[in-house]
Amino acid sequence: MTTHRRTAQLFTLSAPTPEALRQAAREAAARLARADDATLERLCAQAARGPDSGHRMSVVGRPPGELADRIRAHLAGEPVKEVAAGHASPGGAPPVGFLFSGQGAQFAGMGQGLYRTEAVFRETFDRCAEAARPFVAVPLHDLLDPAAGAVVHRLAHAVLGTFCLGTALAELWRGWGVEPAAVLGFSFGEYGAACRAGVLSPEDAVRLLGTAVTLAERVTDGAMAVVGLGERAARDLLADTEPSVGIAAVISPHEVSLSGRAEALARIVDRLTASGVRTSALPVRAGLHSPLQEPALAELREAAGTVRARAPRLPYVSTVTGAQVTGPVEPEHWCRHLRGPVRFPDALGVLDA
Repeated sequence: MTTHRRTAQLFTLSAPTPEALRQAAREAAARLARADDATLERLCAQAARGPDSGHRMSVVGRPPGELADRIRAHLAGEPVKEVAAGHASPGGAPPVGFLFSGQGAQFAGMGQGLYRTEAVFRETFDRCAEAARPFVAVPLHDLLDPAAGAVVHRLAHAVLGTFCLGTALAELWRGWGVEPAAVLGFSFGEYGAACRAGVLSPEDAVRLLGTAVTLAERVTDGAMAVVGLGERAARDLLADTEPSVGIAAVISPHEVSLSGRAEALARIVDRLTASGVRTSALPVRAGLHSPLQEPALAELREAAGTVRARAPRLPYVSTVTGAQVTGPVEPEHWCRHLRGPVRFPDALGVLDA
């Protein structure tokens, strides 16, 4: 894929007083007016590194002369939509959490623009996609093409492609100075969170994730659905039905996803729909996070035992346990993950505490 330079750059300024900010903006406009395209990215990176004070200004544009003109127009009192100015609270930046998606939001062409313009994103995506080659029939780089078509929705491609994208994004944010105060992942996003926290290397995370998905895909008679029930009500319902269906994820206090054998789940969904409960089918035949995955757990446990797991380097909240992980993750963790359920509200509660 052909790479390109960014179509725009972000230049930032800060100062302790409004007048100091205006003076800094005048000086920056003069520097930008003398700069060329080759030095613009370096100037923007230097400005972004601070130091940061309360009064701030940012301008978007390219080439450098355009940035200079926009700053001067703003200083002259003209409305310039590409310039923003304001005051940041003295308490500092609020903590940022990274939530890694599992699958379901993927689309053909996702990440194409960043892959073309951002070297850090491209290098990280390449590294993860290369590790994923044994697990996919179509190279993950093909998903960057908007014409990729239905392949992006195959389970292995959706899950591993989403991991590559999320991990590359996290590295790009790191390069821009944005570090998460905590990480968590929904469903297979657990692997992305573990990777960003330093629990797994990108290669080990891909290898273990690829193994889990390959094992999960052995189930072909499964189904999943989101239903408008709380966890307790869902458990009471399932206690009276077939054991092949379980709670795959607790999404909110009033919503869960169910997963299991398609015929059994269809009967449950029909029963709920007839009683006025909202239901929505999910396009996944593998019966993720359900009793159908139990035959795969021994192989997954063996594979996880070959991977070196480390203690987290930053707060890592697991949606497997709904609690913060404080030590190395044991192989049983990944078995519990595949079997389910995802405990999303519990994990969010830890972040909100």
